[in-house]
Amino acid sequence: MRLGVVLVALALALSLAPAAGQAQAPRKGVMVVDFEDTSGGWSPTREVVTNRVISKLREEASLRVLPREQVQEALRTARVETSGFLDWEAAQKVAKSLEADFVVMGRVTTFDQQYSGGCLPIVGCAYTITATVNLQGKVLAVATGTFVLEPRSEVKKQQSSISVWVGPWWSSISVSNFDSQLIGKATLEAVEDFVNKVKPSLR
Repeated sequence: MRLGVVLVALALALSLAPAAGQAQAPRKGVMVVDFEDTSGGWSPTREVVTNRVISKLREEASLRVLPREQVQEALRTARVETSGFLDWEAAQKVAKSLEADFVVMGRVTTFDQQYSGGCLPIVGCAYTITATVNLQGKVLAVATGTFVLEPRSEVKKQQSSISVWVGPWWSSISVSNFDSQLIGKATLEAVEDFVNKVKPSLR
């Protein structure tokens, strides 16, 4: 009886051994350079897009995504650009110093929210809000110094509103309430699409 129990326990341990070995496999290091805002308009665009790209990448257990502050400090120390598309040699040098396997960099080419419609007597005010977010990116494989992917993401979302619109769209939006706004929802969708395109190349 005891022998049977021992054999079962041994077989179970052996079956679990490969899974444990796989769980201990080293994660790929990813360095995310701040996304350059080429659209203008809202000053926190670079921050909110970059932070959300990092957060979405961190949902992948096989990746070790470096903190944004650490990457920015390394870029400043190396005296290279801190956002947008870096020269591959500069990006490779900084990534190696941080022990990163890949560099993700990009640009926000469109980041806008437009209102159409107006007010009529008795009927009142009605607007259609259209938010558009476009992202362009590059993924650098550090070991070879080659760009392995140039992903793009384009999202447009619309909703109706009966509230009165006054002034530029960003006047009522802050970092704290961003995700609940239409432009925030479009950004989250664009980031998710962008990261889903990037993840297969980070292996």
